[in-house]
Amino acid sequence: MKVRGWMWATSWAVVVLWALVTLLVGLASLAALFTPTWFIRHAPSPPVMFGVWAWCVGGTEDQLCAAVGQGLGDSEAALPSSVWVMVGALYGGGGALLAVTGLSALLMPFLPTIHARAALAHVAGNIQAAAVSLQAVALVLYPLGLGSPFARLQCGVSASVYAAGSCEMGYAYMLALVATGLAAYCPVLARLITYKDYSDYWSNLNYM
Repeated sequence: MKVRGWMWATSWAVVVLWALVTLLVGLASLAALFTPTWFIRHAPSPPVMFGVWAWCVGGTEDQLCAAVGQGLGDSEAALPSSVWVMVGALYGGGGALLAVTGLSALLMPFLPTIHARAALAHVAGNIQAAAVSLQAVALVLYPLGLGSPFARLQCGVSASVYAAGSCEMGYAYMLALVATGLAAYCPVLARLITYKDYSDYWSNLNYM
């Protein structure tokens, strides 16, 4: 008689989507981390921008950049926030984990069984969840450094923790926020790589 059953299957469309999203957010996270435009001061001239590890003074044609806390040209630089060192480690580590787990999708076609693919997706998904948590913590911690001597020198005495003074949020910080928000979907996609495929089949069992 005809009965209905199921077996595990792999959704290759989800595998491709998972790999693309993971690699995209991983690279976007690392790009945001190394871009010194987390906060920008447009006035008074010259414009100033700074990020986690570097800061720049001047426009696009005469811009000078250095590590956060180092003097630059005629501009002084006070000691940076120690919080930003932690932010760099947490956010950079999360971005690196996302990029590496995205590359693990390349192993999927070479795994011999559906159970092996499910195990890889499960481990990678857990790693991605931890990476997203690290990045979220880093983004919350970064504005604590706005009360540091460096930020107050660049953004004015009104700058303090979670208050940017005369500075405003730059596009690199926005990119970091968007990348982390999208990265939250990566562990979900990893769970959807394998699924139960329900289908009808013929059985030779006789039922009374």
